[in-house]
Amino acid sequence: MRRTLLMLLATAPLAAFAGDTLRVDRAKLTGPFELRTPYATDSIDMQTKTFDLSEYLKNNKPTALLSIGKETWVSDGETLTSTGAGALRVLRFTLTTPRFQKIKLDIKGLKQYKIYADDKELAANPEIQLLPGTQEFALVCLTKPEDKDSLDIRITGDNLAGLTVNHEGKHAYSMADMLQGDHYRSAVLSPSGKYLITTYYHTKKDGSNLWKTVLSETSTGREIIRRNEYLGWTWMPRRDIIYYTRQGAMGRQLVTLNPETLEESVLSEALPDGGFSVSPQEDYLIFSQTQEGRKDEGALKRLIDPDDRQNGWRSRNALFRYDLKSGRTERLTFGSASVYLNDISEDGRKLLLTFSRMKPSATPFSRTTILQMDAYTGEVDTLLCDTTFIASARFSPDGRQLLILASPAAFGGIGSEVKAGQTPNGFDNRLYLYDIDSREARPLQRGFKPAVNQFHWSSADGLIYFKATDGSGESLFRLDPKTGKTMAFNLPVSYIQGYDIAQTRQPQAVFFGQTGTRARELFLCRLNTETPKVKRIGEIDFDALSRDMAIGTCHDWDFRSERGDTIRGFYFLPPDFDATKRYPLIVYYYGGCTPTGKMLEFQYPLQVLAAQGYVVYVVEPSGAIGFGQEFAARHVNTWGEGSADDIIEGTKAFLAAHPYVNPKKVGCMGASYGGFMTQFLQTRTDLFATAISHAGISNIASYWGGGYWGYTYGEVAQYGSYPWNNPELYVKQSPLFNADKIHTPLLLLHGTVDTNVPPTESLQLFTALRILGRPVSLVEIDGENHVIVNYNKRIAWQNAIFAWFAHWLKDEPEWWKALYPDDNFGQASK
Repeated sequence: MRRTLLMLLATAPLAAFAGDTLRVDRAKLTGPFELRTPYATDSIDMQTKTFDLSEYLKNNKPTALLSIGKETWVSDGETLTSTGAGALRVLRFTLTTPRFQKIKLDIKGLKQYKIYADDKELAANPEIQLLPGTQEFALVCLTKPEDKDSLDIRITGDNLAGLTVNHEGKHAYSMADMLQGDHYRSAVLSPSGKYLITTYYHTKKDGSNLWKTVLSETSTGREIIRRNEYLGWTWMPRRDIIYYTRQGAMGRQLVTLNPETLEESVLSEALPDGGFSVSPQEDYLIFSQTQEGRKDEGALKRLIDPDDRQNGWRSRNALFRYDLKSGRTERLTFGSASVYLNDISEDGRKLLLTFSRMKPSATPFSRTTILQMDAYTGEVDTLLCDTTFIASARFSPDGRQLLILASPAAFGGIGSEVKAGQTPNGFDNRLYLYDIDSREARPLQRGFKPAVNQFHWSSADGLIYFKATDGSGESLFRLDPKTGKTMAFNLPVSYIQGYDIAQTRQPQAVFFGQTGTRARELFLCRLNTETPKVKRIGEIDFDALSRDMAIGTCHDWDFRSERGDTIRGFYFLPPDFDATKRYPLIVYYYGGCTPTGKMLEFQYPLQVLAAQGYVVYVVEPSGAIGFGQEFAARHVNTWGEGSADDIIEGTKAFLAAHPYVNPKKVGCMGASYGGFMTQFLQTRTDLFATAISHAGISNIASYWGGGYWGYTYGEVAQYGSYPWNNPELYVKQSPLFNADKIHTPLLLLHGTVDTNVPPTESLQLFTALRILGRPVSLVEIDGENHVIVNYNKRIAWQNAIFAWFAHWLKDEPEWWKALYPDDNFGQASK
C-alpha cells in the first residue's frame, strides 16, 4: 500500500477512544448508484458461470464513482438500504495520527465491499501501518435489497493514543503537498515582452509527470495556444517568433510559429543532429555535436587522464555552422578539446568560443582559452589563453568588451578581497569587464557580497541584470557597467528559481520562486524601480492550493559568534506552535559551498519536519558563498574547522534563546559536504542526541582520489594541499580517522551509484563504528546517484529519515522497527 504523508498538527485534538478500539463515527457517502441486471441470452456464460452483481465491485473504483455522485454523511450504525437489483456506494473516512501506528480495520457492517487507499485496493479487514499524517480510506460497497448493511467499522491496535477519525481543520504540510500537483518549469518572454511561453509539469501520486505548454499575451493574459505536452519552444533572438524542431519527410525540420497569425513556416527540411543557437540575423545556426572517443579493445581500459574514470569523458564537443539559405554545414572546430559557444555578437559577425584543458601537473588544474571567431570567414582571435578560474563569458552589446564570470582569484587576483593567507573560494564568482582591444580586465563588483551565477547584458538599456546567491536567498540585481552602481530588486520571493528579461527600454521581467512559507508563484513586472510593481500571473494559485494546509512559520535568526562574526540563519516552527511546549530540534547546514535556501519546497523537506512537530534551525556557517569573499574563503583548507564551531556555537545559542526547545533532544542532518559536516561534528561535541549523514565524506583522501570530481572539488576545498604535502589536513579532519570519538547514534544514507561521493565513504565509517560498537546504521538507496531523484525511492528514503528522528528525538522507535525490525545499531557487539 502506498501512503500519503499528510502530517498531523501537534496540537490537534485527540479523539475519544475506549481501550484499544476506536469506531468510525461517520463517513462521507456517495451514492447509492442503483444497479440492474444485464440482458441475458442464456442463464450461464461460456465459463458456465451465472451473473453475479459483485462484478460491479471489480469494475468500479472509488475515484470513478466520486465524480458522478452527490456526497452526504452517514453515521455509525446507520442502515444502508437499496432497491431493485442492488446499489453501489462509496464510503470515505480519514485517519490522522501524529506518529507511526500499527492498526487493523475491522469492517463488520458490510457484506460485499472493496477497500482502497490512494486508489490502491487493500485486503479485507487489513492490517495497516499508518504514517504520521492523514490517510483517506474509501470503501466501494455493494448492497442488495435483502442485506441489512450498515456503517460499522472499528479500528484496533495496541496503542491508539492520538489517532483521530475524520480530523477537522487544516492538515499539516506534507511530502505529498510538496511534491505533487502543478509546478512551473520555465517562463520565457518574447524579445518585445508581448508574449510569454510558460511550461508546467504536474506530478501525480505515482510520481509520474504530465506536461503542458501555454503561449499567452502578457498585457491581457489571453491564452493563445495550449498543448498538453512539453514542447521546448524557443524565441528567435530579436523577433516575437517561436521556433522549434520536428520530424519531417526529409529529416528534422526547423519550424517557426507566428503568435500573431498562428502561421507556421518551415525554414529547413533537413537539420543536422545536435542542439543549436540561432544567429541574431537568423541567417545561420551554430550546432554543437558530440563525437565519441576511442574505446579500448577487449576487457581492459587504460585511463588516459584522472577524469577518464567518468562515463563519456572521452567524448568531445565540436561546433558547426549551418547556413539557413543554402543548407550547407561547415565545421568550425576540430581537435581533442571540447569547444563551446558562449555567445554571438549583436551583429552576428563574431562568435565567442571557449575550451578548457585539464592539466593535473599544474595548479589550478583547469585552463580555459577564450577566442573570438568570425562567423563567416572563420578567422580567429585568441583573447585569453590558458587562463584560470573562468566560469563563462558574453559579449557586450557593442561587441567590444566581454562580461566574464570568474572567481576572485581570476586575472591574478585583481578582484580578490580575502585576508592574507586565505585562498578565494572557487565557487564565489563575480563579474569582470574585459576590453578586447587593450586585453585588460577589471573587476566590476568590489565589496559586493552575493555570489553571481546568471547574468545578461541588455542591449536595450545597456545595463547588466544578474541573479546571485544572496545569503539564504537567490536575488535579482542590476549593475551599471559605467558607474559600477548595483541595485537589488525587492521582489515578493526570497528565492528566485527561474527568470527571464525582455529586450525593452524599460526591461520587462518574468520570474517564479519561493519563500520559506510560499511556493509556485509566477510574477510579471517592469524593472524600472527598486521595488517593482508586480503582477501575479500563471495558472497555479498557491492560496487555493494551500487552503487546507497548515504550514509552519519561518523566522530569521542570527547570532554573534565568539570570533565576532554575525552568523546568519533562520528557523521553522511547527504549525499551531505552542510556546509552552518543549519541542525536539533539528539543525541543518549547507552542503558544498552553497548556503541553504529559504524555501518551502526543498530536497530536504524542512517544513515537513516542522509539520511533524520539530523546530528546525538552519545555520549558515563559515565557508558558504553569498556572504562575502572572506567568509566564503573560510571553506578552503579547513574541512570543517571554524564551520563546525559556528554550528555548535549557533545551536547552543539557539537553545539558550528559545526555551521551548528541548536541549536533550537535538538532532542534526546534512548532505554531501554537509554529510561530512554531520560526521565531523560528532567527533567534536556530544551536543546532538542523533545525527543523519547523506552522501557524506568520511575520508578526505579517499574521496579526493575516488569521486568523479573529488580532486577537482579539492581545488576549492583544499587548494594546494595534497595527501603528501599536507597529510595532517587529510587525517586530522577526516571523521574516519576520528571515529573513536563518535558516540552519537548516527544514520548513514548513500545512493549505490553515487559518482560524486562514492558509497565507500559511508561504508568505511559504518565499518569503523561497528568495530567500535557505536550506534550506527547504514541505509543504501539502490540505483540512485548523489541526489535521490526517483519519486518512490525518494519517499522511501525520506521515510527512513523521518523514522530515525522519531526514534531518537521523540522516543518513538516503532516506525524504525517496522522498517528494520532486526536493527540493533551494532550494540550487540558490546
